[in-house]
Amino acid sequence: MTRELQRLRVHLRIVDGDVAPVVARYSEHIQCRPGCGECCRQSFTVSEIEGALLREGLAAADPATRAAIVARAHAYAPGAACPALGDGEICLLYAHRPRICRKYGIPLWHPERPHELKTCRLNFRGVADLDPDLIVEPQAGWAADWIVLREELELGPQDNRNIAAWLAEGAPDMSEE
Repeated sequence: MTRELQRLRVHLRIVDGDVAPVVARYSEHIQCRPGCGECCRQSFTVSEIEGALLREGLAAADPATRAAIVARAHAYAPGAACPALGDGEICLLYAHRPRICRKYGIPLWHPERPHELKTCRLNFRGVADLDPDLIVEPQAGWAADWIVLREELELGPQDNRNIAAWLAEGAPDMSEE
């Protein structure tokens, strides 16, 4: 999985690099910050390769953090906080978070719904001067790169699951700790 995760990290750097200028330009309209966790109570579905990245982060966490995340993953119910959300509403797997977590908060564009932008209910309230070159164009590039990534890695249909399912299923054997 190393080759796959390396390629995914390239894709995630592209996303992170394109989100940064939106956050810089519209910072006064974005409430996202450590301690918020508003978006972390949705049941985001992520791909197998993103699930592998989450499990990598879980494996690298200290035993107490791993145990807490795994327990929350097994107890997860829709509407509950993401199992990776720790005390103080801080993501415990931040460096290993999937694509949706990296871009959530800015206006989101989806190629299957090109006429709409969606964002967190706390962000971009009353903003009328959204720059499509800054917001939409990069996201079209992310969609294209995601297709290229899947082709390069010869990924077939993905088993998309919510974050809790990936963390519960892929958790290291805790009995050996």
